[in-house]
Amino acid sequence: MENKKIIESLKQHRVEIIDTLSANNWRHFRDYFLIKERYLSNNIDDQFERVFCGFYIMNGARGLTKQQKKEFFNLLSSRENDLEKILKSLYKVPGYKNSRRIFLSFGTKLLHTINEKLPIYDGNISYVLELPSQTYPASFEEKIKNRIDIYKTLKEKFDILLADVEIKNFITSIRQELQNKAELNKFIWKNKYISDTKLLDSLLWALYSNLK
Repeated sequence: MENKKIIESLKQHRVEIIDTLSANNWRHFRDYFLIKERYLSNNIDDQFERVFCGFYIMNGARGLTKQQKKEFFNLLSSRENDLEKILKSLYKVPGYKNSRRIFLSFGTKLLHTINEKLPIYDGNISYVLELPSQTYPASFEEKIKNRIDIYKTLKEKFDILLADVEIKNFITSIRQELQNKAELNKFIWKNKYISDTKLLDSLLWALYSNLK
């Protein structure tokens, strides 16, 4: 989707997006703020891991096993910021039914936690931004290269969007609107914990359900 179409869609669905992001007593931002606050305090405890796994949908058969989660949080604690190393490390740990998978989405969520200026890959974002598809060639290295290339494209698209004046103005205005609604709902809005990158990610993520 081109930038012009994205901004048009965001404006068209502004009310629905805000409703989605403030639903369930602001759970989306409540959990994200806790994750940011705990991580910045170097407090990666059981509650942090529980909220993180719930927020980023890491539980269940499509998520990570106990051993994979252990490896994931070891990587996060050590601030591993090389996506290729993260993908390969998680791949080495057998998952459900002893399968091995390349976890692009979870890998980018790890990177974003370390550096809030990095975008997050998931199905919603991929659909809205029309990112390249994940492919499954015979070669493991080719699979890894495909995931790296997808993430490179995502970062490029986010850089372009965040440099767009109209997008920047929209993010500023909706940030204020979210703050105002949070105040009315007596929810503590922690503005310093939500970068423009993450706010744009949340907006595009919420836009997906309206486009579908």
